Amino acid sequence: MKEIRDNRRLADTALGREPADTVIKDGVLMDVYTGRILPGRSVAIRDRWIAYVGPDAGHTIGEKTEVIEADGRLICPGYIDAHTHLTTYWDIADFLAYAIPCGITTHFTEAEAYAFTLGSKGFRAFLDQIENQPVKLYALIPPMVSLSPASEPLLINRDEIKVLLKDPRVMGLGESFWQGTIMASDNRVLELIQETIKAGKSVEGHAAGAFDTKLAAYAGAGALSCHEAISTDDVLSRLELGLYAMIREGDIRRDLEIILPLKNQIDLRRVILVTDGTNPIDLVRQGYMIDVIQKAVDLGFKPIEAVQMVTLNPAEHFGLGHLMGGIAPGRYADILLLPEDGVMKPELVISDGRIVAEKGKTVVEIPATPYPGDLLKTVRVDPVSSSDLAVPANGQGDIRTIDIQLGGLVTREGKATPKVVNGQLEADPERDLLKIVFIERTSGRGEKFTGFIRGWGQKKGAVATTLCWDAGAIVAIGANDHDLAAAINRIIEIQGGAVVSVGGVFLAEIPLNIGGFMSQLKMPEIARRLEAFQKAVASLGSTLTFTHLTLNVLSTAAIPFIRMTEKGYYRLRENDFADLRYE
Repeated sequence: MKEIRDNRRLADTALGREPADTVIKDGVLMDVYTGRILPGRSVAIRDRWIAYVGPDAGHTIGEKTEVIEADGRLICPGYIDAHTHLTTYWDIADFLAYAIPCGITTHFTEAEAYAFTLGSKGFRAFLDQIENQPVKLYALIPPMVSLSPASEPLLINRDEIKVLLKDPRVMGLGESFWQGTIMASDNRVLELIQETIKAGKSVEGHAAGAFDTKLAAYAGAGALSCHEAISTDDVLSRLELGLYAMIREGDIRRDLEIILPLKNQIDLRRVILVTDGTNPIDLVRQGYMIDVIQKAVDLGFKPIEAVQMVTLNPAEHFGLGHLMGGIAPGRYADILLLPEDGVMKPELVISDGRIVAEKGKTVVEIPATPYPGDLLKTVRVDPVSSSDLAVPANGQGDIRTIDIQLGGLVTREGKATPKVVNGQLEADPERDLLKIVFIERTSGRGEKFTGFIRGWGQKKGAVATTLCWDAGAIVAIGANDHDLAAAINRIIEIQGGAVVSVGGVFLAEIPLNIGGFMSQLKMPEIARRLEAFQKAVASLGSTLTFTHLTLNVLSTAAIPFIRMTEKGYYRLRENDFADLRYE
């Protein structure tokens, strides 16, 4: 990334020849470079940059210099979330109003939702969303490992990535599942990795379930990080192979405790704390990422160690240690004032040299960028009737099922004897056997597959969503075909969202008309509707703790073992499509 800065001006400011724009006086510096806490330090800022750090910045103060009295508070680098997903549920500008007061001054985000609706054009639309924001947002090009054949025309290719990698807002290639990288029948993802490495940018990894030779092969193929460690041994195996180990603590998984046994045992400089994304409910209630950093301290990590894992470590991972990640001359003036030792929520947030939040409130304007019209029309599916969802029995005995496992994310292949009514296979909610429908929504063909699922628990009605991981699709689960059709048709009518339908009545509805993944509602209203969705599904019999998330992941290759596509079930271990019926 090329940054233009006036080095002469910074040098002259440090020497006192020119005045600083802002000076922070008499604070306690969190020095991430040496791991020390240094009292009696001051910082001088010129333009977007830090010009001086030392015991006395008085020589840089001019008539117009803004002086901030730290009064012994801790001067901390701005926090960095090195792995997140900011393209679901919300508008970026609305999200930042909640994230900025928490001290996150830099985000590195996946952008898969935009790409799975409009390909590289969609990704470019996301780049427009992150431009000219009060904090730094960098995008990672989605490698687009998808199980849905309908996604193929949208996949970003080698020629496209060469162009995209030249954009300074793009910091590399996003998470590519190891199976789709080193086990795939083609070299598409490997080619994307090669181009990314050639451009000198980062390759993010996703090595869930990869061990020994497979993990080594994945690292050798170019992956530089992994956020999928779920045990202490997983963390060590990644660090030993030279990968950065990103430890998740968000709404997908909470794994921070797995590094506790490593405290005071290993060098933590290649360990990074990340959220892997969050949801509107948690965002409104507890802010963004600050709970992760505070938890690390509360678990016994020194505050300076926790800060290193969300500042210098991620900055160096992305090759940006010369620009961010610490408080030193020549770095961005991304600075937090923390009230006292061990309290990680900032009282003041400075980004690019200006105050952006104070006392828990954002104090700058956050620009909202209009969305292109075609991003608002991505559900290209004709309405369905209940007969479209019927499954002829054809003398079938047992059928293949998707069985949701404990936790609601992992699935296994199962076998069940379905109920037959008038020659049709029907859901049997009393035995927890429901229908599940996948309809691809990007090609205009609306190809679909109807299967069966257990573990959802709903006794009546249906649910549907367009927020489907790694696919442009509608996924619906229901106890009968009429409610299924009603839920799917409502999704089509509102051009994306999530609904709960019972007997023609919609108990809950979350509009997600931006690409089928994001809403134009404000954050508190999205959170309220997401809670209403959960309560509605629970009232119908489900005991899953986050039903919308469980629904979201039924299309992804990221989580084992059996998933939905328009061509049938996809079995990840067998690497094949499977029909409802056994041969």
